[in-house]
This record gives sequence, structure tokens and C-alpha cells, in this order.
Amino acid sequence: MLPFRYESASIEVTADREDPPLRIVRTHYRLRIVTDEPAARIELLHKNIRKFGTITNTLAAACELTGEIEAVSSGGAT
Repeated sequence: MLPFRYESASIEVTADREDPPLRIVRTHYRLRIVTDEPAARIELLHKNIRKFGTITNTLAAACELTGEIEAVSSGGAT
């Protein structure tokens, strides 16, 4: 949907569960992207992920979902 230039991406996901009843109540993600895209495009990507993402929509329907994108400049990648 959105052409977006990046070198690499990784994601960290954490979930909190409670019992009884056994269920996931909260999920948090941190998406790390190595890119030289401007901040406005990174925010637009995040907005599109939240609005159109199959996984994010499925999780959000089942529990509280929060997250952020951490952008790292291509020149600053290790």
C-alpha cells in the first residue's frame, strides 16, 4: 500500500496474560526499522499498520494493543 524504503526491520512483542480465565489482556510491540525515510513517512507507516494490518487488527479486537516504531538512520545502523 505504501512504498517505503528500509534496510532492515525487527520486532519485539510482549504480552500480558491473566488467569482465571486464562487470556491475553495486553500486547505491546516495538518495531525497529533501519531507514532514511522522514519522520512524517514513518508515522504514516505506523498509522497504516494500525489501520490496515491483519495481525494488529486481530490482536486489537482481542486485547489492548499498544506499540511504537523506532526508526534508526541507515548511517547509524550497526
